[in-house]
Amino acid sequence: MKYSELTVGGKTYTNQREITKILKTEGFGWLVDSVIEDANIEILNGTLIWRNGLFLEGDWRFGIFKDGRFCGNWEGGIFEAGTFEGKWLGGIRL
Repeated sequence: MKYSELTVGGKTYTNQREITKILKTEGFGWLVDSVIEDANIEILNGTLIWRNGLFLEGDWRFGIFKDGRFCGNWEGGIFEAGTFEGKWLGGIRL
């Protein structure tokens, strides 16, 4: 599965089509276009928060990566924890 769950506005979604629609509506089409697996994500105050999962390929534009494995292109945002195996282009690494 691409997404394990998405939490937004205090509600949790697990339906893949619903999650894709919400992400596109909220301006996160770049995540929909990425190759990911078992993503546990949240949208909080307009910010994407990646809680866990595998980001295998694509361009991470912005948001907070809290845990999981990252193998894509990191363009911006905050990388807090997890395994980083991608290409660093900019952002903050804690």
